[in-house]
Amino acid sequence: GVIVGNYRCSLAGQDLNRLWDEPSRKMHPTIFFTKSMFRHLLDDREVILFVDIHGHSRKKNVFMYGNSESNGLREKIFPGLLCRSSDCFSFDDCCFKIQKSKESTARVVAYRELGVVNSYTLEASFCGADFGPLGEQHFTTRHLEEMGYMVCDAILDFCDPDQGKVMLVCKELQVLFPDDGNSDDVSDSEDDGSAALRRKKRQARKATKQREKPKKKKKATKMKEEEEEDKRKEKESKESKEKAGRSTSNVRKVRQEEDKADKADKAEREDEEKGKRKKKSTTSTSTTRSRAAKSRPVTSRDKDKTPKDRPNEEDALSYATKVAKDDEFFG
Repeated sequence: GVIVGNYRCSLAGQDLNRLWDEPSRKMHPTIFFTKSMFRHLLDDREVILFVDIHGHSRKKNVFMYGNSESNGLREKIFPGLLCRSSDCFSFDDCCFKIQKSKESTARVVAYRELGVVNSYTLEASFCGADFGPLGEQHFTTRHLEEMGYMVCDAILDFCDPDQGKVMLVCKELQVLFPDDGNSDDVSDSEDDGSAALRRKKRQARKATKQREKPKKKKKATKMKEEEEEDKRKEKESKESKEKAGRSTSNVRKVRQEEDKADKADKAEREDEEKGKRKKKSTTSTSTTRSRAAKSRPVTSRDKDKTPKDRPNEEDALSYATKVAKDDEFFG
C-alpha cells in the first residue's frame, strides 16, 4: 500500500498487522507466505528472536511491545539490553501486556502460535525523542540507521556465550519489578493509569524545560552580545592597525622619494662642479704651458729634438726666413 501513499494498509485497504492469525493466500499474500516460511524455518532450527519493525504515529521515542503471560523477566531482557546501548530507546515506554485487540498481530501470533518467546514489535516514533541528547528533535534517517546498528549489537549481547551483560540486566529488572516481574503495570494502551502517569512525568519535564528556556535564552543572548562586541572590538583594532600601517607606509614612501630626489640633486650639483673644475683646470694648464714655452730660451736639448717634438720652433723659423727673403727682394 505504500506505493499509493498508505503507511499502514495494503492496496485492499486492510491493516496487515491485524491478520496474522488467519491470513488469506489471495487477499493477504505477503502475510500468508511469511508465516509459511516461518513455520518451515521452525522445522529446521530454533528461532530465538522475532522483531517486527513499525513506525508509531502518537508516541515519541523508540520502544518495544512484548508479550508476558507468566511471572518472569525473560521477555524484558532484550529490551533492557537495547536500552543500555541506545540514547533514544525508552524502556519506560515498552509494554508487555497482551490486549485482546492485539491478539492477531505478528508479535502475539509468533509468541502464542509459533512459540517464539522473544517476540517483539519495535516501534520508532514518526516524530522524535522527548529525552536525552535527541530530546525535542525529529528522527532523521541517520538516527534510525544508528538504531538498527544498536539492535544488532543487542542481539550479539543477547546471544553471547558470556552472559555477563544479560545477568546485569536481569538484576536491574528485578529491582524495577520486585513483585513478580509481570508487566501488568505497563500497557500499550494510551488510556490506562500508567500511560497517564508517564504523560504527567513528561509534562513535568517539559514544564521544567520551559522554565529553564528563558534563562538559557537570556544567557545565550548575553553570550552572543559579548561575542559580537569582542568581534567588533577586534575588527576596529585590526582596522586601526591597518590604517596606521598604511599611513606609516605612505610616510616611508614619501621620505624615500624625497631622499631619492635629494640624492639626485646632490649628484647633479656634484657633476656640474666637477665639470667646472675640470674645465678650469684644463684652461689654466694650457695657458701656463704656452707661457712657459714662449718665455723659455732655446737650449741644446731643444736642438736635439725632432721636428715632431718641436713643431712650433720650425714654423717660427720658416716664417722668419720667408720674411727676410721678402725684405731682400723688395729692397
